[in-house]
Amino acid sequence: MYPKFAEEACCGIENRKTREDTGRSSYEDEDRPGEKGKMAKTEDVKVSVLVSLFNWIQKTKPPAKKRSKFRKFLDTYCDSTDYFTAVRLILPSLDRERGSYGLKEHVLATYLVDSLGMSKDSQDAIRLKNWRKDGGANNAGNFPMVAAEVLQRRQGMISGGLTIKELNDLLDRLASGENRAEKILVLSTLIKKTNAQEMKWIIMIILKDLKLGISEKSIFHEFHPDAEDLFNVTCDLKLVCEKLRDRRQRHKRQDIEVGKAVRPQLAMRVGDAHAAWKKLHGKDVVVECKFDGDRIQIHKNGADVHYFSRNYLDHSEYGHAMSTIFAQNILVDRCILDGEMLVWDTSLNRFAEFGSNQEIAKAAREGLASDRQLCCILLYLFFSL
Repeated sequence: MYPKFAEEACCGIENRKTREDTGRSSYEDEDRPGEKGKMAKTEDVKVSVLVSLFNWIQKTKPPAKKRSKFRKFLDTYCDSTDYFTAVRLILPSLDRERGSYGLKEHVLATYLVDSLGMSKDSQDAIRLKNWRKDGGANNAGNFPMVAAEVLQRRQGMISGGLTIKELNDLLDRLASGENRAEKILVLSTLIKKTNAQEMKWIIMIILKDLKLGISEKSIFHEFHPDAEDLFNVTCDLKLVCEKLRDRRQRHKRQDIEVGKAVRPQLAMRVGDAHAAWKKLHGKDVVVECKFDGDRIQIHKNGADVHYFSRNYLDHSEYGHAMSTIFAQNILVDRCILDGEMLVWDTSLNRFAEFGSNQEIAKAAREGLASDRQLCCILLYLFFSL
């Protein structure tokens, strides 16, 4: 079980009454930055406040209470001119402003070992690297919790007073770091400026999965009634936060725009093929071939072509090999297409194995000869003008 400070003294704030004693969540007791009566900047809010909010929401079961606490956090601690600074940390998987960290659990484990200066053969280092099975009776398979237990023995309970701005700046450096040493330096800095509880949530932000038990849809609705609709046609969290500052003011429905990624509507998930078949009530069906490539959304605006991934990132590296082909073969001036980017092996006359797209895109950009070339299977037309 995780240490009791996670429940009663979160973020190193001592002698705090529990919620049952006061009727308030722990983060409400935090000092607000700025002068009395004057709203402080969101970026000056301590990360410990955000962590207390995360802990409260995660432990609370009624969805309505989760939503109202999120709203109260926005109203109490966030400057209406800068919601994005905090919201990007609450919805990290939707943040397009920051690039990919390139850190999944296995790599992050090895980087944490180096950041903490641990021997690679130590018990804690082995636990981190084997987090799926050696995380302990309760935490096996839960990397952030395994990491938190290791960190607690080295960091303790005292918060370093890290602000939201400082965290965002360090995460920017982590994403832009070009090598192992640069990323380890950032992680070491984060460890020095936080306690184990804060670092656990930062790891979850890096992995882009907070597991708060509240959906993106609920967070969007509590932020603004039109937030989800606007995000679905722009895939731009910063734009949503900047345009919808006043939740009392409704936003005119925005149309799909070429050049801005569109969030596709997903089919409902069912348990198995039998359950899906029952829902069809014996109707005829069309089975679509599943191509093993990268799902891509292509935006053509004259000679300008963008390639958006399912995570709304613009993959300009495909441009050298593919943009001329699209310009010559897609005759409409403006359109949005949905498809699968793959590699075709001309020597074997078949699609290449999954995961070779980036390698072939780089080869095409550098003018290297190859029997393999990028290709795109177009599946849907979203928009055409």
